[in-house]
Amino acid sequence: MVAPLNNALLNYLSSKTSDGAATTAQTAGLKAGSVTVSKAALERAAGMAKSATAAKALETAQKTLATDLRAAMAKAGVKLGGAVEFTVKSDGTVETKGSEADKAAVKAFFAADTSQPSFAKRIASQAQDALKLSSTIQQSAAISQAAQLAKSPGGVMSLYNSLMQQSASASVTFSVSAAGSSLTYPGSLSTNA
Repeated sequence: MVAPLNNALLNYLSSKTSDGAATTAQTAGLKAGSVTVSKAALERAAGMAKSATAAKALETAQKTLATDLRAAMAKAGVKLGGAVEFTVKSDGTVETKGSEADKAAVKAFFAADTSQPSFAKRIASQAQDALKLSSTIQQSAAISQAAQLAKSPGGVMSLYNSLMQQSASASVTFSVSAAGSSLTYPGSLSTNA
């Protein structure tokens, strides 16, 4: 329901811009780069029924993955001293944070992992799902915020484009420790297990 509404709004606003020319954030009455998608707008968008349902499914999948991962690491004799964070960026790069010993233990665990699908693939798949949901939430929040702040239809489109460019470099962080786990992404509410 959100996507058709967003598309209808964008189509309406596009038809209202003068001769289809791109306008700038100054037309919206704002300086380019001076506005970012607010946390409140992200929370409102995340609370919409479709996003909330997808977030709940992602939370359930995150809890299952964390439980399975901790059990498999315990079976393999891997004991984490602290949390290990896997940050997956929208460009596909992955960054691992934690103590050197924990990172080495997790790396060795992944190298020896023969499960199908592997835990590395499950983490990557979860990150892709979170990035998709995050993109939807950010798009809804940007549309809402642009519509509230802009002073003209063309300004709405310009401000929307500016907000979406600023949020284009999203990342997802999956953190796991011996005691729990968490999944965070732009627009996420607290998702811990």
